[in-house]
Amino acid sequence: MAANQDDGSLRAASSSAWAGLRTAGRVTGTVAQFLARWVLRLALPLLCAAAVLQAFPYHATVQGIPFEVQGTLLHRTTLSADTTLGSWEFPDFVGLPIGVHISPEDVDVLQLTKLAGGDMPGFVTRLQAGVTDLVPRIAGWLIGELLIGLAIGLAIAALINMSLRYLRGTPRRPRELRHRALQLGAAVLVTLAVAVYGAVSYNPHWARESRLTGTLAAAQLFPGQLSAYYSQQSKAFDVLGSVIGIQSALQAQIEDQAPETALQIMLISDMHLAANYPLVGQYAASYGVDLIVNTGDESEFGTREELTPAYLDALRTVTATTPMLWLAGNHGSPATVDVLRGIPGVTVLGTKTATGDGYAVTAGVVDAYGLTIAGLSDPRVYGATGAYGADAPDVTDPLERAAVEDAVGQDSEGDDEDTTAVTTGPAEPSLTDPSLSEPTLPDPQVADGTPTGPTSDTPAGPPGVGPVDLFATHEPVQAEALRDVLRGQVRQTVSGHGHSQNAADEIQDGTAIDLLEGSTGAGGLDNIVRGIERPPIEFSIESVGADCQFTRVVRFSITLEDMGSGATDAAPGDIFSPQAYGNDVTASTVYFRPQDVADDRTCGTELGLGAERPWPR
Repeated sequence: MAANQDDGSLRAASSSAWAGLRTAGRVTGTVAQFLARWVLRLALPLLCAAAVLQAFPYHATVQGIPFEVQGTLLHRTTLSADTTLGSWEFPDFVGLPIGVHISPEDVDVLQLTKLAGGDMPGFVTRLQAGVTDLVPRIAGWLIGELLIGLAIGLAIAALINMSLRYLRGTPRRPRELRHRALQLGAAVLVTLAVAVYGAVSYNPHWARESRLTGTLAAAQLFPGQLSAYYSQQSKAFDVLGSVIGIQSALQAQIEDQAPETALQIMLISDMHLAANYPLVGQYAASYGVDLIVNTGDESEFGTREELTPAYLDALRTVTATTPMLWLAGNHGSPATVDVLRGIPGVTVLGTKTATGDGYAVTAGVVDAYGLTIAGLSDPRVYGATGAYGADAPDVTDPLERAAVEDAVGQDSEGDDEDTTAVTTGPAEPSLTDPSLSEPTLPDPQVADGTPTGPTSDTPAGPPGVGPVDLFATHEPVQAEALRDVLRGQVRQTVSGHGHSQNAADEIQDGTAIDLLEGSTGAGGLDNIVRGIERPPIEFSIESVGADCQFTRVVRFSITLEDMGSGATDAAPGDIFSPQAYGNDVTASTVYFRPQDVADDRTCGTELGLGAERPWPR
């Protein structure tokens, strides 16, 4: 009897379990069908819209130049103009995942040269006017294609849904047409909401942030040299020169929207003994650079012997015409600091000295052309023992932050006691120079005795310094710590070390600017030692307005594989052909939002470059 009861209980439990599984299966199937229907309803319209945009570009001819305009959806979400000489991209013109791309069609470059003639500005003006007149038609064409594609996708999704219902024998729902009308109305409302978002997110200043590739980028790198190169070549190169002239004229019209530039600052980092100073000199000359800021890692092991006479001669050639502010990175020892102090035109910011069990760094300040620029070296030395030779962030980050706090942290008691960096281990003896003495400060180079730096009305900053316009470090961790320690007192930080530039959307948070520079030496020996693929040569050129506002930065990146033989160690004045760059040159322009600067401040080269002075404690 008990056995029968047990069997009955087991059967009941089994039946209940199967019932639960069937219920779960029905629920899962219902959810899957619901999701599949909505994926179908969303994916098909988007895919059809993308296909229609790709299949039917807008074709037009302006000033004798035939071109096509093609819309994209969900990929290549930029506004760009493609040419055989490279592309010109404007990344942030609208917040929607759409793109518009203009490409010439079968352009006869000889005819283009004739059309341009000798009146290049006039030709550019007519070309722009013609394209502007077509904008309403182009916009209507692309929007019409988008809506037609969406409608086709919705119709296909509805047909598929109705076909499945018919095959399954599902009875027709009452008021089917009313149901479909409601779905169509919902789709229209979603489309209108997306259109409103597109209008709200439209960036009217889209033309002020651009990215150039190929020879168009090379034209930005060496405008004078390329002009000379083309003038010495055949008629074919004259044609290419005309095309680049058109692009340059377009660029000049964009530049007219920007504030007047008072001076240019070039930002380089991580040379690592690469023979790239001739290139630095070329760029500095082409752009009229007034000051170079070098955030360190000149050598590899921090020894004097690495800085060969030929390498230093190339550096002297640059600094003979363009002054440089320099600080030591984690591949720089007190010995390299000592060597750089002896280079005419180089101002070393702060000090880096060996202590009994590590290294100590201090910050330095310079008044440069109306700007207050400070710098702090990295407390580490590559190859040293303990934390000072480590690479693990959990070991090095606290050391970097402690160095910042000790160098620029405000003394709560207001005394003049000098504090040094925290030390955690013995230094590598072969990398230090015990004979290093305190630096002899150079004579001030103020042109006419006019005081430089912030005015008395500028918001208060560190005592004896005032607000810092640009604070250079080697490690990004140091820059982050500086923004915390000197909160609201530093307008811009510049660092290196990572051998890669930070993204455009990471440069300016609010009004403060943070630039992370790539390796101008393309990694050098450092990448060989670490077994890392060689990065591109990267550097930036920043513009400063007469009102001391940082207005824009042009960021260059040159991939080495397609560079001409010997390009990196060419002599100053050499002519570089566009074939040396191919499509592996980019020149990206980013305009800054206005920063907090006193109204009565002025900047300009006539204010001169002052002497380096220690950061006050």
